[in-house]
Amino acid sequence: MDLIDRYLDAVRLLLPLGQRDDIAAELRDVLMTRREEKTAALGRPLTKAEDEQLLKDFGDPLTVAGRYGPQRYLIGPELYPVFMFVMRIVLACVIAGGLIAGLTQGIIVRTPPATAIKTAISTIWTGGFVSIGVMTVIFAVLQRQPVRARMIGDWRPSRDLPRPTRRRQPRWYDYVAGIAVQSIFMLWWSGWASFEPASIMTNTGQMRVVFAPIWRAAYWPVLALSAGVIAVNALKLAASRRQRLTRLADMALQAGLLAFIAWAFGAPRWFTVTGTPPKTAASLELGLTLGVQVTLIVMLFVAAISVVYDGWRLWRPEPPPSRALNGA
Repeated sequence: MDLIDRYLDAVRLLLPLGQRDDIAAELRDVLMTRREEKTAALGRPLTKAEDEQLLKDFGDPLTVAGRYGPQRYLIGPELYPVFMFVMRIVLACVIAGGLIAGLTQGIIVRTPPATAIKTAISTIWTGGFVSIGVMTVIFAVLQRQPVRARMIGDWRPSRDLPRPTRRRQPRWYDYVAGIAVQSIFMLWWSGWASFEPASIMTNTGQMRVVFAPIWRAAYWPVLALSAGVIAVNALKLAASRRQRLTRLADMALQAGLLAFIAWAFGAPRWFTVTGTPPKTAASLELGLTLGVQVTLIVMLFVAAISVVYDGWRLWRPEPPPSRALNGA
């Protein structure tokens, strides 16, 4: 049997039943024409290797038959880019939620590190699979609804295309404001900050909230970080065009903040409450301490993201603004 006939028999098995003969005849005409053209160009009959190459160039039987079969997509090519874009956002939120859950359990609840890591992995693993399943079902339903055609077909360039925008760059007054705010904070922290007990009158008497020793231990580190913020803002104000230098300074400041947070998490207590029943005092101390620790976790994430962003920008500097966007 001729090699083309064997090839067409393999394709026919994969074609829709009612169209097999017509499609196979059409493919045979195309292949025979290509063989004749190649034979004429060479001036001799094709060898077996050249016949095989002719069929390889045409495509394997699975691919060729797939061109003629009904197109079945779970999520079609029109919606797939949107599906992947949304999926990246959802998975990023799931990963962030898992990390926060693990850190909260390990730092605030004081569970063993292995348990906290297991919680984070379990949250990310379960949440990731659930999110992928739910988003796949949603987009698969959209693929089969008339709304898909309206989403893709009913659009107007003047209305729906994004307008060119520029990300707002910090201005000189942003840096001045940062310097002013930190200067006021330093004055308060160095002279006006009081670590004396605060008294609150209650039905059972006078309740006193006493700052734990960690506050006094944090006096100089906080003062140094505040001075660092002023220095970085002053550097950005004086050398705004030297982005590499300012980003390195900002990364050093955020690294210092991360080190301070890591040290502060080791404090067993932030407040001591007296003047109330022991059970009430313990509950109030726990609530106040949880508030401080949650704040530190938020600061930890913000500082880490800032370090990663500045590092990425050092590796991939921002392109210069286009003249069109500058109005030139």
